[in-house]
Amino acid sequence: MKKTEHQPHITRYQKYLYGLLSVICCTVMVLNLIIPDSVRSEVENRPLAGFPKLSISALQSGRYADQFEDYVSDQFLGRNTLFHVNYLFRRLCGQREIDDVYLGKNALLQNPSTPADGLLESQIETINEFVNLTGLPASVLVAPSAANIQADKLPLDAPATDENGPLDQLYSSLNTSKADVRQILKDHKDEYIYYRTDHHWTSLGARYGAQVFLDSYGITMNPDDFENLKVSDTFEGTLANKTGSVGLCDDIYICPDKYQTEYLVTWNDGSKTTSIYNQEALDHKDQYQVFLGANQGLVHIETLSSSNENLLLFKDSYANDVIQYLLPYFRNIYVVDPRYFYEDINFVLAAGNITRLGFLFSYNNFVTDSSLRDVLQTRILQETADLTNETADEAEQSEAANEEQPASSEQSQESQSASTSENDASSASESVSSEESAQSSVETETESETSDQAQSQDS
Repeated sequence: MKKTEHQPHITRYQKYLYGLLSVICCTVMVLNLIIPDSVRSEVENRPLAGFPKLSISALQSGRYADQFEDYVSDQFLGRNTLFHVNYLFRRLCGQREIDDVYLGKNALLQNPSTPADGLLESQIETINEFVNLTGLPASVLVAPSAANIQADKLPLDAPATDENGPLDQLYSSLNTSKADVRQILKDHKDEYIYYRTDHHWTSLGARYGAQVFLDSYGITMNPDDFENLKVSDTFEGTLANKTGSVGLCDDIYICPDKYQTEYLVTWNDGSKTTSIYNQEALDHKDQYQVFLGANQGLVHIETLSSSNENLLLFKDSYANDVIQYLLPYFRNIYVVDPRYFYEDINFVLAAGNITRLGFLFSYNNFVTDSSLRDVLQTRILQETADLTNETADEAEQSEAANEEQPASSEQSQESQSASTSENDASSASESVSSEESAQSSVETETESETSDQAQSQDS
């Protein structure tokens, strides 16, 4: 008996569904081809991949396929909506982390970085050597992350990287003043000291940091001397950009001093303004740039403060909202971001009449980025070269002196020999003269005797 094959039964509704899905897919493909590509994602605050250039080498190496995949992923229709849907789905499924960002209690917290091999020790050694060479008083502040200070906001049993070990090593090895802010931040951990969607500390957290930083110089800061002005309640920071979070926003406050210290800011491109606040940033995605604008290599702030102190501050973006608290206490502040500084730091030291050094970085940048070490080593290498040249000059002078010494000795011997010859000649001359005188005397006496005999005969 022949078996009849069972044919799957497709209902009319399934046919409609398949047709609808086909239409949707075709429509999406056509729209992706028609709609112009986006250059930048405002949601993620990053540039998007463009259509890759086709070449034989790119095809052979597989690079073209990777670039095309990035292009399709970045330019896919409705990508931003899907980005947020993905975040909600992961959160509902109980996922604790997305791209090294913990999905905490009403907050996003960045997992601290693991220190690069040998970098922490190298940073410490370079700072100590640089400070010793300049002979200037210095202070170091490395700001801990929210995952360290507000660990109670982390998901249950989240394996956050330990920061305290490296920070203890840092502060115990420095030959400078230490502005360890961990304790004061922990004392205020329930306050709004870190943004919920960004890796930076807020103006309030920066205020506590500024207090400890200034105190390390022997300067007492009065927090009541500063305003607290809210300028935004729609800030979504770097952690929101990485995860696609929904429903989280931050407030931004600026804190000018109440005495309205006047100052002039010279930016890296040479332009000048009378404010450190970039109000235009509040109309864009990265509103944190309201503090000192985008990262720049060198910024000079000249104030009319009664202080005579000139501060050279090496920093990353964590210092941007700290600087507003430093203005009343320094006459000049030279702000150097080593990641974007390509000049010779010796020029800043010489031209700025620097009286104090400051180092203010986030933990993650300090233990993973070597740009600070590279900038400081330009001064150290120059000093080493100068010492080498001085040693070489001293060696040449010593060698020249040693060469002159035998020549002088020979000249002295020749002079002594000539003097001896002259003395011998003089002695000989005196001897001859004495003999001639004696002979003359004898002759005179003989003549006298002859004359006497002649007279005697005459008589």
